[in-house]
Amino acid sequence: MTGHPFRVRAPGRVCLFGEHSDYLGLDVIAAAIDMEIEITAEPRTDSEVHIIYSDLGEEDTFTLESEIAYRNHRDYIRSAFNVMARKGFQPLHGWNLQIKGTIPIAAGLSSSSALTVGAVMAIAKMSGRKIAEGDTALTAYDAEVREFGESGGMMDHYASVYGGIIHVDMEKGHVTKLPAKLGSLVIGDSGEKKRDTVGDLRFIRTSVEREYQVISERIGSFNRRTTSLDEVAAIRNRKSATELGMAEATLRNRDLTSRALDLLSSENPNPKEIGLLLNAHHEVLRDELDRSTPKIERMIAAAREVGALGCKINGSGGGGTMMAYCPEREREVVRAIKDEGGKAYIAKVGSGVTITRE
Repeated sequence: MTGHPFRVRAPGRVCLFGEHSDYLGLDVIAAAIDMEIEITAEPRTDSEVHIIYSDLGEEDTFTLESEIAYRNHRDYIRSAFNVMARKGFQPLHGWNLQIKGTIPIAAGLSSSSALTVGAVMAIAKMSGRKIAEGDTALTAYDAEVREFGESGGMMDHYASVYGGIIHVDMEKGHVTKLPAKLGSLVIGDSGEKKRDTVGDLRFIRTSVEREYQVISERIGSFNRRTTSLDEVAAIRNRKSATELGMAEATLRNRDLTSRALDLLSSENPNPKEIGLLLNAHHEVLRDELDRSTPKIERMIAAAREVGALGCKINGSGGGGTMMAYCPEREREVVRAIKDEGGKAYIAKVGSGVTITRE
């Protein structure tokens, strides 16, 4: 037996700008937060992997001697071992893993992506090999999304790997850390469980891609990254044009993300301007992509009433969490969200995935 006990911590994230953009090839700005998934690993003397999911009260055991069968769709730890094995990362013996976290599950804060990022880092360590940041994000994406034929993008994995506030050029796969200092954020959890996160993403993606095709038939030079929103709106106004509302929403988000990038490229951006952009982004998600719920709207209204500069829904929407940007008003916003029946957490921008020896 080789190896020593170790611990991996992988953060969740909030998407600041560009929600529902990464899987369409459009840029995003995301921030890791100090809510995390933790994997503690201890070596065994056999070829078994035994996992305790502390928060779920569940356990799993499998061997490393062959491709690991999936117990269900989105069996992320098993998929991480399979994807890593195909890339030549093979632990020499078994391990005991304990997994727990502080990220609300299925709430739009990327708990599953943090889990797969942490698993990839852990498996690399178990295999006695190093893995680059970009490869960690790509492999975690493969294990979570491609392995199960899903429709998500790579923003979550990049954010969990790199930490801080990042801009991701989805065309080039290039990650830039932004210098902006935002202070604390407040996360409000509605407690509303999403009906079908993956199905929502698939619906939006297929609908928008279909609308992009209609636009391309009318604008031969159409490029989702560069064609102006005004040019697209002009063809919608023709009587013969098909409804293009969801496509226009994604282009509106694209332009908001570009404006936000200019702001967040400064170490001390104007808080009110950031708040206005966050509110504008939420309005697109709520009104044009139908992502919010009445309870989340009440939580957002309450947060703004006590001083939040900007609020938006997190993740795929249809439940889960919202985020409030409220410098120096965090405690007031926490109380306001709780008064509307939500749970509230003060979160800071966090570091990327880390691994430490026990």
